[in-house]
Amino acid sequence: MIEAVRSVWLVGLSGSGKSTTGPLVADRIGFDFVDLDAQIQRKTGETIPQIFRTGGEPRFRRLEAAATSEIATLAGVVVATGGGWMARSDVERVGEGRVRVWLRVSPEVAIHRLGDGVGSGRPLLDAPDPEAALTALYRARKPAYAEAELSVETDGRSPVEVAEEVVRRLEGC
Repeated sequence: MIEAVRSVWLVGLSGSGKSTTGPLVADRIGFDFVDLDAQIQRKTGETIPQIFRTGGEPRFRRLEAAATSEIATLAGVVVATGGGWMARSDVERVGEGRVRVWLRVSPEVAIHRLGDGVGSGRPLLDAPDPEAALTALYRARKPAYAEAELSVETDGRSPVEVAEEVVRRLEGC
């Protein structure tokens, strides 16, 4: 039953729909929505690209870990994580009653969703060939994503359809 769910952590590749689907899921189950990257930006007063420019990925991951620890104390939240969040070794700190939901998307569909601004705001995709970069990230992160408690396909589905499927799957928890 969904009553046993304390928090929902949406994981997956950039372009999987975490930030779009998250508010829809939160609304349907009466939870608050938190975007992890937005939380980091509010705390630092910097954009994600600025954080990467001033301290690289290591600084960003430290800030992400701190934000995760803070959010993990909350109940009744749906959290949109960054694309690399699930690949970190400390993601288990989110605690009891949490459900990680992998929003599965193919790199080809993700690139299409991200559009022309694929690298803007996503430093790891700011490359001469963003699709190749995203495909490499997908291959590297797929085993970590697969550790999520639930998995929902997003290719060919609207955010509303994905949210409804996530809620249906959560009701089985």
